[in-house]
Amino acid sequence: MNYWHMQLHPNDINWEREEELLENFSLIGLGLSTKKQIEAFFKQLKPFDIVLIKRGSTPVALVEVESDIIDLQKNDLTRLDWFRYRRKVKILDIFNKTKLDISDKPINNFPSPRGTLTLIKNKKSPSYQYVFKWHQALYPEMYQTNDGLKICEINIHKYKIFENFNISCTNSDGKISPIIVLAGINGTGKTSFLDFIDNFLSIVENDDRSFIELNIFHTETKKITSEIFNYTSLWTIKKNSKEKTFLAKLYKNKIFYFRTDKNINDLKKFIIEFAKHTMHKKDLKPSQVFNNIRRQINEIFKTLQIAIEFDKVDENDNVFFKNKKHSFYIDEISAGEKTLLSKVLYLYLKEIKDSVILIDEPELSLHPAWQNKILKLYETFAKSNNCQMIIATHSPHIIGSAKKEYLRLLVMEDDQIKVVDNFSHSYGLEFNQILTNVMDVKYLRTPDVAEELSKIKKKIQNNEFDDSEFKKSWKYLESIFGEEYLDLKLLKLEIAARKKNVQNK
Repeated sequence: MNYWHMQLHPNDINWEREEELLENFSLIGLGLSTKKQIEAFFKQLKPFDIVLIKRGSTPVALVEVESDIIDLQKNDLTRLDWFRYRRKVKILDIFNKTKLDISDKPINNFPSPRGTLTLIKNKKSPSYQYVFKWHQALYPEMYQTNDGLKICEINIHKYKIFENFNISCTNSDGKISPIIVLAGINGTGKTSFLDFIDNFLSIVENDDRSFIELNIFHTETKKITSEIFNYTSLWTIKKNSKEKTFLAKLYKNKIFYFRTDKNINDLKKFIIEFAKHTMHKKDLKPSQVFNNIRRQINEIFKTLQIAIEFDKVDENDNVFFKNKKHSFYIDEISAGEKTLLSKVLYLYLKEIKDSVILIDEPELSLHPAWQNKILKLYETFAKSNNCQMIIATHSPHIIGSAKKEYLRLLVMEDDQIKVVDNFSHSYGLEFNQILTNVMDVKYLRTPDVAEELSKIKKKIQNNEFDDSEFKKSWKYLESIFGEEYLDLKLLKLEIAARKKNVQNK
């Protein structure tokens, strides 16, 4: 499979009918072109090759070649399908009608506009990377190098707080979501749910009707199969002895769980072992390994605007970071930076791919500004490495940054945990809306203050702003907020308006 880019217009860049041509005829072709171009179209362009159709430097569509050459012996420029030499193609994606999420959509600026038909040979070139990333976003399974799995559905028969509980990890279009954000108040089982997934091999028993539906990618056949993983699919019987099935072994190797107690000591040990192992295995200089770690940290932190980077591991196995002014021990970085590093850096350096990653409360020790951005960091990792992430959180900042199809709210109804996943929107909601509409928080203020405010508002509505109880509550609120607090000023205006209205009457 090779990558190409191609112009389809008849010597007129303002023709602008490429999209119509592809949708009506599923053809690409050449008219009166150079001998070299015609030869490339005849002999080099093969079935299953991927071609980016462009207009100048503007991408139009991505197609896959289906047929060998067709020669019509004509070149009628009055027709939509005006060219003589043709190839049937399969339309993979049209730029203006893309199947991809906005975050995956390629930018409207292809870097190599020259040439009617050009084979992209250099894999490091911007042209190659542009086509590669577009095609990979459409068909990630084609680029997998290992057997992998993703979770479609989970059914818990009976485990801790859960009984006859079912949750889907697919979107409305049937595609498996790269991110699942579990929200809910304390006691709704978010951590227990992650524990169930992680410990499924030891939890499920013979009389347990629990199951996990998995999509399994097989590298040998390059195909995806749907498998129901339950007790009967755990074991294969060989000569009267139990042996774990391929599915059970794959599951064990492809589930990674980051608990809330994941600490920096684990990361320090990991960085040291990673550096030594990489130097030995790949025969690299320490500076080369350190540059790789530094590059990964910069990739992680660039969107969070954190001004530190990895420095080195010394001869005594001390791990150092640095900022613009000085170098310092890993233990000296902030709790928030440690939290990020202990989870995210591990994922990057370990090169975890084609797996399910469970993360409990990623917001711990993170500044709210970082909480707003951390989900995007995880989403980018999941899509780049063909992983699925299931995240349990209390953070309204993380919930507010989740797309509605990612969000699953656990609620208690009739003494049973149920899931709500039919949100009209969540992404971009204000945090007070998330707290009240999603997290079911009754008070946005401290409860006793909220109750006093509510009491005062009711008295104002009933024109009872001169009695002793009202004055006592008002004095209490002024002692907390001060006389210049905006909400109290607005209430004063309301009182003045009502007093005037009473006098007029």
